[in-house]
Amino acid sequence: MLKLLHCEFAKLKRRPLFFAAVAISALLPLGCALFLPEMREFSDGAEAVDRLMSALFQLSAYLLLMPAVIVLASNLLFEEQDNDTLKNLMTVPVGKPALALAKMALLFLFSIAFMAVGGLVNLAIVLAYGLEPTGFWKLFCVGIGQGIMMWAGALPCVLLVVLLNRSYIISVIITFFYTTVNYIFSTNDFFLMQPFGFNPGTLLPGPLTFRWFFQYLDTSDSGAQMTELLERISPYFVTTPQAFLVVILESAVFLTLISLVYKRQSC
Repeated sequence: MLKLLHCEFAKLKRRPLFFAAVAISALLPLGCALFLPEMREFSDGAEAVDRLMSALFQLSAYLLLMPAVIVLASNLLFEEQDNDTLKNLMTVPVGKPALALAKMALLFLFSIAFMAVGGLVNLAIVLAYGLEPTGFWKLFCVGIGQGIMMWAGALPCVLLVVLLNRSYIISVIITFFYTTVNYIFSTNDFFLMQPFGFNPGTLLPGPLTFRWFFQYLDTSDSGAQMTELLERISPYFVTTPQAFLVVILESAVFLTLISLVYKRQSC
């Protein structure tokens, strides 16, 4: 498995799309800092860190990271078939389930890198304003955790991509539909105000990640609307062990299914 992962890393020099996708994580933080006046009116470093990291959590992760993971998964899983090299790999021999898992591991690391780059860009912005980045590293770790949760949340859609077997256009349509639905659900009280358990508010990545990361943001100086939102949803926050229990179980199920479906497909 480690050798396969190393080979996937070696292929990255021929895949500028991966590096471009990681760099995209800097776009929304930079846009918020440069073009939104309210983002530049920071009273102190803690507020600057909180606002910028909140934009990373609520925009970049949902609108950019999840679709990027699914689109890149489509590229990774069918690259060998498109180039007619998969049969050669099977003679090494390389098991198709192990190959699929190595590609998913690469996407796991990509998700972490995506959120890490976005967080470090935020740190650079705060320092450029001459402010002390109070509380940054705690939220940076939260961002890494959200990257892992977005990766796990994208696996059901990756499974559909594998089932469709190189139907790229349909895969892209499903990707953006799935991303949009999760983003909408993450702002809907019906999905946010559900207890931890076997329900959409826990199983879908949008509501689950919101109910996890939102408790780490500083809301001490929030307005009346934010205070009212907190009063509604704070009883339904999930703890870190709860959130990652769901991530581990879901990723185990969908990685197994992805491996089995990929194995059964013809070379």
